[in-house]
Amino acid sequence: MNNKNISNTILAWIIAGIILLSMFLIAFFSSSGAFGDPGDSGTVDEIAHIPSGYSYDKYQDFRLNPEHPPLAKALAGIPLTLNNEIKGIKDDWSWNGINQWEAGWYMLYEAGNNPKQVLLMSRIPIMILMLILGLILYLVASRWYGKKVGLIVLAFYAFYPDVIAHGRLVTTDIAAAFGYLITILSFNNAIEKPSLRNIIIAGLSFGVAQLLKFSAFLLYGVLLLLIFVRAWINSRKEYRNNILSYLKIYFWVCFISLILVWLVYIPFVWNTPVSIEHEVIESNLTDDSRTLILRNFLHLFEGNPITRAVGHYLLGIFLVIGRVGGGNATFLMGQVAEKSIPWFFPVAWLIKTPIPIIVLTLASVVSLFFIKKTKEESWKIWLVSIPIIIYWAFTLKGSLNIGIRHLMPTVPFVLLLIGWLVSKIKDKKYLFGIVLVLVAFQMYHTISYYPQYIAYFNNFVPKDQRYKYMVDSSLDWGQDMLRLKKYIDDNGISDIKVDYFGGSVPSYYIPEAREWHSSYGPAAGWLAVSSTFYQSSKLYGEKEGKWSYGWLDQYKPTTEIGGSILVFNISDEQLRDNPPTSPYPITKIDTAISNTANPLFNQQK
Repeated sequence: MNNKNISNTILAWIIAGIILLSMFLIAFFSSSGAFGDPGDSGTVDEIAHIPSGYSYDKYQDFRLNPEHPPLAKALAGIPLTLNNEIKGIKDDWSWNGINQWEAGWYMLYEAGNNPKQVLLMSRIPIMILMLILGLILYLVASRWYGKKVGLIVLAFYAFYPDVIAHGRLVTTDIAAAFGYLITILSFNNAIEKPSLRNIIIAGLSFGVAQLLKFSAFLLYGVLLLLIFVRAWINSRKEYRNNILSYLKIYFWVCFISLILVWLVYIPFVWNTPVSIEHEVIESNLTDDSRTLILRNFLHLFEGNPITRAVGHYLLGIFLVIGRVGGGNATFLMGQVAEKSIPWFFPVAWLIKTPIPIIVLTLASVVSLFFIKKTKEESWKIWLVSIPIIIYWAFTLKGSLNIGIRHLMPTVPFVLLLIGWLVSKIKDKKYLFGIVLVLVAFQMYHTISYYPQYIAYFNNFVPKDQRYKYMVDSSLDWGQDMLRLKKYIDDNGISDIKVDYFGGSVPSYYIPEAREWHSSYGPAAGWLAVSSTFYQSSKLYGEKEGKWSYGWLDQYKPTTEIGGSILVFNISDEQLRDNPPTSPYPITKIDTAISNTANPLFNQQK
């Protein structure tokens, strides 16, 4: 390597380091708070994941949150376990009651811990994992396409709002993307350069992926399809021999991955009492008629830690299959569904993905049909395309439409596909200049959205209209409680009704807040409503014959906190002059609220 190449390499690493450092600073400060912003409060899933990860590390007990594998949560729990000042969860009823949500609320808001400290300490390992994923993506793109393209791929990743949003939370989404990428890359290495070392690395990588998120189960199909494609690309004449050779590698990789999963589960279930394991199975598989055989089968494993590890892993798999098939309430662009909306993810991708990524992804797909490719280029395209195709196919077939974050495992592969297109036009100054403009645009738009990354929408959606498009983890996951508190303090509000969806406790931060629900009906004064409850109430209100927040549609919010919490200030005169009516008969009234709090109670009754 000559001096010029050395200088270019050093310069590329410096730029890559600056990009990753920028990503970390944006993620860290938007999470912890800075520049007058109080930071993100606890989100929904974090309330279950944080005490769970802590209990795996501290107690070697896996009674909490069996529907997710342990590794990501255990990583997040390490800083808490090493800090002797953090108070645990064994003193609360939720521990023996096997209630992961109550355990989280106790640990953060009742045990005497500092919630911000607990949240930040547990989020940092996930942020580090996000950076490692970015580093791997840069190394792969640089090796495949050159350092210039590698930096562009890294920049798109580092300034990808959804990656930043969920790469700084104690959830499994960025971990799933990490697991998918290392599995595909290591498996590719194993079939290109077969050796015991490479096969073991591929098997361990696949095992790690399955320990990070159960959706990695799809990789069994992805890897199997890849070997058929690779054998076809290599030689059609030797297709049968190649398939047999690759199948041996495939089976060994799968076997090693399962051994790793089993071995890692053992210490995490070591101290779980048999009676508790029995109760975990019974309480999570509650359908007596449909799950009796399954429950009895899993009970066979609960007697000791060695077999219990297998049973607990299988329990998690069954729970995820049931969850994906069962679905839950979904909202998208005015439509509310109790189970799922078939076009949820395509529309979500179009309005939540940065426009430069959309443009370059579509351009990459179109270019596949027109740009001549070498055999090796064709293989790399299949290598990144098959995970996207299979994952999207199962996602569209499933019923779990709660957030675009579930597409996170496909993001690295989409960016590598874009990298291929950029490598083809990097020597054409005009086209490459357009790519650089798109990179700059995405960087600017992402920075301008600080710190509202969970609530990010691209330029197709006006900021003040986001709650009309999507809710839940795509907009409102409870991240803005501290920002609501700041707004209340700054405006001297002494009395406010709050209906909050998230992982915080409103009364902990805002003592003057009164708990409120849509079923209580219309009321004057200050009212803060999470967007998720605002929209979902329109489904459950009609279904249950109670008030929904539909009556608020005639009012414009006084402000939107972080895009996720709608704040209204409605006068008595407004309610009296234009009394709200429900679009459906009100058959049930919640009498827990007095007539004074709900001035229209008598009228509707």
